[in-house]
Amino acid sequence: MASTILKYPLKAPVEGDYLDSEDAPTGRTDYLRIQRFRTNYAQSENGYGGDNLPNNNVSTSLSSNIAYLNIPPSLTTSYQGDYDQINMGQLGVLAAQTAAGIAGGGNATDTITSSLQSAASSAFPEMAYNKGASATQSLGSLTGLETGVTGGALQALTKGRIMNPFTEQVYNGIPFRNHTFDFKMFARNKKDAESIMSIIKYLKMGTVPCLGDADAAELDLLSQGTGGDTTSTSNGNTNGFTSQTTTSQINTSGRFLLVPDKFLLEFVRMDPRTDSITRLPHYRFHPCVCTNVSVNYTPDGQYVSFKDAIADLSYDETTGSRQLLVPAVQLTLNFSETRIMTKQDIIAGY
Repeated sequence: MASTILKYPLKAPVEGDYLDSEDAPTGRTDYLRIQRFRTNYAQSENGYGGDNLPNNNVSTSLSSNIAYLNIPPSLTTSYQGDYDQINMGQLGVLAAQTAAGIAGGGNATDTITSSLQSAASSAFPEMAYNKGASATQSLGSLTGLETGVTGGALQALTKGRIMNPFTEQVYNGIPFRNHTFDFKMFARNKKDAESIMSIIKYLKMGTVPCLGDADAAELDLLSQGTGGDTTSTSNGNTNGFTSQTTTSQINTSGRFLLVPDKFLLEFVRMDPRTDSITRLPHYRFHPCVCTNVSVNYTPDGQYVSFKDAIADLSYDETTGSRQLLVPAVQLTLNFSETRIMTKQDIIAGY
């Protein structure tokens, strides 16, 4: 199948071939390159299509179409760790030391015995004050008198101290990195309008599932944007409306929802003189899923549409409108990576 390049903007804002002077034209254009792909679960190793199993071979199929969008005005990324603040206390420390002794082997018995003796000695004051607070609360329940006293409060008020909670930051793992991109796209002419509509459709189709038992041929039909629908129109007219029936030729069983496509993202620079593409070293992306596509057809707070002389108002029921009918849209894309970030990835430029 022939490859289709979907691009916005279609050309550099200011063209020319003298790129090195102070008043040079825009020349090369930087883009966010977006390409859909799908996982072939049946052809993957052991039928497992996940991205985080070490040394697992996953079979994929790349879309023949690629979208290029201008670099958005805000370009940020973040690297996060998931930590919990845990108050270990004397018992928690004892548990950690005991577990380390058991796992370490050797003189594990001596280690455990020493830990128990040390914990029992240092925990005695806390146990005594907690017992006192518990007795006070029980007396309050019997007499109807309320008290909020605790073992820690008793120590603070009588000794000017509290027990060390041995608070630790405990690492739970790393969340998947998320990316949000906002684009405002302007249709200066019909060609721009057609390109913008094609890009939006390409992204939306990669975000939603297929219904039923779609095979490869059906998916290829969908990737061409035909939708696989057939429409029949009756000759009758009811109250000014023509009766029609649309029947889908794809996924007639509807037993399953096939997992949507994934996305490959990359920052690139395109040279219009040579059609060469160079990767930009801002940061790299792991494969992503698209969690949201939002399209605002009134980004300036009011509805404005093209005049008939510019817009192709003919509507194809099979493929949908073939061009954008408003001069500007706001497109928001949310992506979430499918692989966890490691130090090796940071070295590699992610």
